[in-house]
Amino acid sequence: MKKQSAIIIICSVLLLLISGCGAKYDKERFLGKTSDEIIEESGPFDCITAPADDDGLFRSCRCGYTLKKPQKGFFGTSPEVLFFITFDENGTAVACGKDFRPGG
Repeated sequence: MKKQSAIIIICSVLLLLISGCGAKYDKERFLGKTSDEIIEESGPFDCITAPADDDGLFRSCRCGYTLKKPQKGFFGTSPEVLFFITFDENGTAVACGKDFRPGG
């Protein structure tokens, strides 16, 4: 019985570590905020799909932070993975998710 309890506890801890609880880029932190608010909290974006407007806000575009840099391996290079934030026409974050850098 003690052995089974220990196995369950170890598996639970490993599952929490693998799932990345407390991740830096949690979509709930960004939704409803402007690009200025996000940059102030998390720093400048690593990838921008359109320039900021005259007010300095990103509107109707996606901006992203790098989650995983490309790595060269024996079978080629793995793609770069980014956490993208989609902004609407008002400059408010409306969607977030993982994706690859546009254009390659």
